[in-house]
Amino acid sequence: MKASRLVAGLLVGMMMISTVGCSKAPESGGDSKSAGQTSSSGSDVEPDPNKRYDISYYGMWCDEYEPGCYVEQVISDALNINIEVPKLGNDEAINLALASGDMPDCGWFGKSPEYMQDQELTRTIPVEMVKKYAPNFIKIYEENPVLYAATLNAEDNTQFDYLTGITLQFVDYYLPNDYYRYDWILDLGIDLGVNVEQISDNIYVADDGITVDKFKEIMEKFVHNDPDGNGKADTVGVNAPSLTQGPFFSAFGFRGGVNNVDGKAVQWYATPGYKEYLKFFAQMYAEGLVDPEIITENRNISWERVNKNEAGYWITSTNSLNSWAVERPPLSLIRNNPDVKILMTPGIKPEGGEVQASVASSPGYGNFYVNANVDDEKLAKILQFVDYCLFGETRASHFFGEEGVDWKWEGDMPVKINQLPSGEKGTWSFSQFGQDAEVTKWTSYEPMFEAGLKYWAKEANGSWMKFQHPNYKEDIRRETNYAELNAEYSGEISAYISTYRTECILGKKDVDATWDAYLAELDRLGYNEMMAELDKLEPLEDIIAEYSTK
Repeated sequence: MKASRLVAGLLVGMMMISTVGCSKAPESGGDSKSAGQTSSSGSDVEPDPNKRYDISYYGMWCDEYEPGCYVEQVISDALNINIEVPKLGNDEAINLALASGDMPDCGWFGKSPEYMQDQELTRTIPVEMVKKYAPNFIKIYEENPVLYAATLNAEDNTQFDYLTGITLQFVDYYLPNDYYRYDWILDLGIDLGVNVEQISDNIYVADDGITVDKFKEIMEKFVHNDPDGNGKADTVGVNAPSLTQGPFFSAFGFRGGVNNVDGKAVQWYATPGYKEYLKFFAQMYAEGLVDPEIITENRNISWERVNKNEAGYWITSTNSLNSWAVERPPLSLIRNNPDVKILMTPGIKPEGGEVQASVASSPGYGNFYVNANVDDEKLAKILQFVDYCLFGETRASHFFGEEGVDWKWEGDMPVKINQLPSGEKGTWSFSQFGQDAEVTKWTSYEPMFEAGLKYWAKEANGSWMKFQHPNYKEDIRRETNYAELNAEYSGEISAYISTYRTECILGKKDVDATWDAYLAELDRLGYNEMMAELDKLEPLEDIIAEYSTK
């Protein structure tokens, strides 16, 4: 991004004024010219109450959309609009449609604002119009002011480039963690060195991470001491969807994403801790303590190992306690073995260190764009539409289908009668990006998950939350060329680090002897050029604090 964007981005923070409480918010008024539409503040624009507007829209779960479905009718009737969902199909078809300029009036697209603007596909959205016609967006922005940093136009903070939805799952609830067969640990007499609490018939939770030395001891005994008691040497040690997992990184003092190494922004795969991680797992592999199938990075093999009592360790996240995950462990294991004891921990930690887990920088979820050819009058109706889709009075039906047929109220909780796949009857197609605290309870507060909230829910001051950290630096305000360079270089870099990791762990390369050459090759592939952009930025936590309530 140009230097002017850096300056303008900083001015955004300086110019923000209070609108709710003491949080920083954008100024009112002013004009802005976007790729295809000149916008005023729009505050004097009113949609025609006697006009039925046609709105074309695309979002999640629309690839096999059925026109006239139940949720579409609920929203259409409430707002007096006609909704058209074009047949865009898979990601490739969507990319082709956007590249040819064939974009609906509005929708959720996984493209950067820069791409959408460069292709002249989108218009800016006046802040005053969002306040007037989509006030629930402003509410979540005020509760999470860093969302302003991501969405405001860098040259004119009276305009949004796009709107973002919300999900609290990946910042406040769904934490990465590892699972152990606790019955095996107890039978083998292993002292974990942490406090353990039973929260359900089958689930136990540790209040802290297990040290890396203790982790190795567990894997040794899982492999060599017949933990399932069948008299056969048929169990494996380290079992996971892949070896690039947060709990493994945590054991060596770093986390996924961008780390702080002596004040420099360093990606996880170039940290000193990553070198130690490679050496440790190469030794573990040589000692037969790592399931050889882990190299295939096939999570189904990992789950099958657990379900067949061949593995007593695996990695997923806390939300796997809920019924959507019934076909994977731990729920599949409990179904097959009702007496099983399962231990959850927040990860592995170094001796004398603390668990390190990577968490999203904000609850922002998805990018909602408006077509460049939409005028202010129609924009007003589109803002009413998207606000209603995500936060309207009938949104329980937007998620679960027809009330009394597919779900019913029990107190303040919608309870499913039918388990509809996402997209059927239009469920989730319009509401996917409106998962605030209320919806999180609707979709996540099942008995086992709720029993552990004091560990993994921010609202309950969960004790595991202190282990969660965002990137050290992140170009959330799009001030630098990092995104462009990352798009250009990341493919080759990812392929190289994957090959190097596999060769090291299989013993084909000595880590100490090749580490300097590894870093030099990353440099040749553009890594240092890319990271120099991030080093121009303030630490992300400072940027978040700049936008937060004081």
